[in-house]
Amino acid sequence: MVYYVLDSMNKTQDIIKIIHSLVPQDKQIRIMNVCGSHEHTIAFSGMRSLMPENLEIIPGPGCPVCVCPESDIINAIELSNHEDVILVTYGDMLRVPTQKGSIRAEGKNFRMITSPFEAINIARSNPDRKIVFFSIGFETTTAPTAGILEMGVPENLFILSSHRLTPTIMEILVKDAEIGIDGFIAPGHVSAIVGSNAWNVFSEKYGIPTVVAGFEAENLLLGIMEILRQLKNGKAETSNVYKGVVKPEGNIQAQKIMNKYFAVSDVNWRGIGYIPGSGLELRDKYSKKDAKKVFELEEVKETKIPGCICGTIVLGKAYPSACKLFKKACTPQTPKGPCMVSMEGACNIWYKTL
Repeated sequence: MVYYVLDSMNKTQDIIKIIHSLVPQDKQIRIMNVCGSHEHTIAFSGMRSLMPENLEIIPGPGCPVCVCPESDIINAIELSNHEDVILVTYGDMLRVPTQKGSIRAEGKNFRMITSPFEAINIARSNPDRKIVFFSIGFETTTAPTAGILEMGVPENLFILSSHRLTPTIMEILVKDAEIGIDGFIAPGHVSAIVGSNAWNVFSEKYGIPTVVAGFEAENLLLGIMEILRQLKNGKAETSNVYKGVVKPEGNIQAQKIMNKYFAVSDVNWRGIGYIPGSGLELRDKYSKKDAKKVFELEEVKETKIPGCICGTIVLGKAYPSACKLFKKACTPQTPKGPCMVSMEGACNIWYKTL
């Protein structure tokens, strides 16, 4: 193992110098960051401009809004048009375009929330209405949703679950030779729940260096440096440069509660397709809280947005600038695809930084 001594007064500059020294001149290196917040830091800090030309930092499927299936959003729109229903969800979800429009444009009874606990208060304040919490996201947002169920929720509160599992989609990416990933920057928020050990499969099974990193530019640079060190040494490991927040075992209590209420399922990822064992649905034991079962919701066939390559972008096969709609027909004010909606979407981030 190679160790590097960093000058505390010029630590960032030192890390960048080491990164340049570690990148082989005769090979293209592709490192994927699997987190919208990581991409936000990388883009807004201008980090890519400081990297060697043959080192690519690729944005991956780290935006939960981007991969939420169109069918779930359309069902949410229809539920919000029931007179006895109030749909509650996170702000970004209100603007995601579908073949039937967005929740904000086509919905009727909906409210924006920033926390699952707000859904409880809305349910208690409206005992004569059915409150449907459209709960989306990766493990980070699944944990608090399970948390309110563990606390006990009002009888008139139901969950429309659209949760996804990060390690599963990452394994799909590894198997796709077209992407050609040399290293992963694992998502910090998700890692706080699942633990750094959750990523061992990539170093042990696939030989891909994987590093958990935080959200400050310097911490991300440390993560990149660590991946390059492993590539140079020819030994893949799972490392953690975000140890103040992420533990090897993760948040055990959160994992137990999530497992109590949610079961792994085969689900659709918008623009990607069905992936076995990549989602979470409420267990049958809690079917009385499952909006899909209570309201007998049916799946709607997904449509392709003409010209939009959001699915290709979240897979790391193209950058937002490669889309013909980017910064033209598709802007944060007039999004054509989901990647332009959320602050964690690659297209939204690149629009603001290019």
